[in-house]
Amino acid sequence: MADVKLQTGSRVFEVLAYLCHSPLEALKQFVENSADAIEQADRGDGCIRVRLDHSQNQQNRPSTITIEDNGIGMSSEKMSHILQNIGNSEKLQHVLRGEKGVGILAFALIADELHISSLNGGSAPSCLILKREWLKEGKAQIIEQCPQHRMSKSGTKVHLVGILPEIAPQLTKARLKQYLSREFSNDLRRNLYSLYIGDSHGYDAVEPRIFNGVPTLSSNVSLGPWGNAHIQLFTLPFEAEGATIDICGRAGIRLCALSDIEEFKKEPWQGQRLEGCVRCDRLKGTADKAAAVQDEVYKALAEALHSLEPELIEKIRQVTQEYRQNRLVEIMNRVDRFIGYFLRYKETGELPKRTTITDKAAPELIQRLDLPPVRPRAGTPAVSHYQRNSNPLPNYLHADLSLPQDERPHLRAWSDNGGNAVKINMLHSDFLSSERDDKRCAWYLFSIWAKHHLLKEYGTDAEALADEMVGLFSRAGPLLNQFAIRPRTASRNVEAVKS
Repeated sequence: MADVKLQTGSRVFEVLAYLCHSPLEALKQFVENSADAIEQADRGDGCIRVRLDHSQNQQNRPSTITIEDNGIGMSSEKMSHILQNIGNSEKLQHVLRGEKGVGILAFALIADELHISSLNGGSAPSCLILKREWLKEGKAQIIEQCPQHRMSKSGTKVHLVGILPEIAPQLTKARLKQYLSREFSNDLRRNLYSLYIGDSHGYDAVEPRIFNGVPTLSSNVSLGPWGNAHIQLFTLPFEAEGATIDICGRAGIRLCALSDIEEFKKEPWQGQRLEGCVRCDRLKGTADKAAAVQDEVYKALAEALHSLEPELIEKIRQVTQEYRQNRLVEIMNRVDRFIGYFLRYKETGELPKRTTITDKAAPELIQRLDLPPVRPRAGTPAVSHYQRNSNPLPNYLHADLSLPQDERPHLRAWSDNGGNAVKINMLHSDFLSSERDDKRCAWYLFSIWAKHHLLKEYGTDAEALADEMVGLFSRAGPLLNQFAIRPRTASRNVEAVKS
């Protein structure tokens, strides 16, 4: 065992503060180190495993985190060199990728101790030990043939021991998996190595981030004398939390999100309607990973991206319109089935006229509505929305989204010149608030149909009666649920647009 004196550059802790804004970013430093080691080993079966071990009385809070790789490994001499050159000018140039420089001190942000055991080729396995309490003294230890952490194969194991209690709740398996999927997407897509995260229940593969939007752009853009940039963008039909465009530099390393850069904090980049990545190998990132260095390469890339803005804004408008139309057709088909139930109920002769139905009548109402579907009939093929429009049935919903005329901005809907079509005011606040949820939108469309279906019989009272009925049905039971209105996901939304 040998005690080693830490030698740090003058800016090491300043850079470390910029480098790690969160416990996740601190942990990322060690995963990046593993990625570097695998790249240096130049092996095709590279593998990184992140394991969370929990104490018996804290099942949801890890007490130790281990990051293991089968990379090139380190000798005791290499460990000593790292400890005596933390944060020097050479290392600061590589701060964007681990390089076991400044990032090695990131352990102090999440754990009490750091143990790095490693084996490099024919050298004896060694173990580097750092403790938070030793940092003030600038002390570390290197142990050869460490009895606590034995190694039989080339590679490195990082043990973060004694996870800080205030940090542990943030380091869940699910959260780490999502974070690593985003941060290492480019490496994983290129199959540079496999990445797994596990606990006592086993390991899960970390898959590269999947873009759910409609493919919009995938091409190389010339930056003149500074080479090319590859741009891959997807358009989402609605605002999606977490939708970002990653800026990637050398080897596909993520530098920052495009919308983190001041000049791109505007539409279409900031509206959470685009996701994807922009990669330029000659682009450099700042030490805090919050932006790109604004040199000549960056300026050429920014100019190329700004030139795409009109095309992207139009694409977002087009995808949104197609999505809304397809989604409206889908929901109207489901509402049609409910209308069939309602009309079957009406045929019993018990449709209320100008009288309020009490909640006591709700069970009987549900029982009467619980009938076999009216459409499609047995042996009859299903009729799509467009097919039935060519031969409209007066009792079923036939609606289109429309902009209100000057004299109708307050109306939710109106008839189309006395015909069977209903024009829905797409700017009405009630429609806009209901449009975000399938079930709520279905109820809204049913109330529109009910109002117009009852208009001749009830006159000016039709709208109030329709709203009263919708409220009653909503309280009586989730009637529309039986029509398989599933929670909407990004992939389903995109499939609707693609079709």
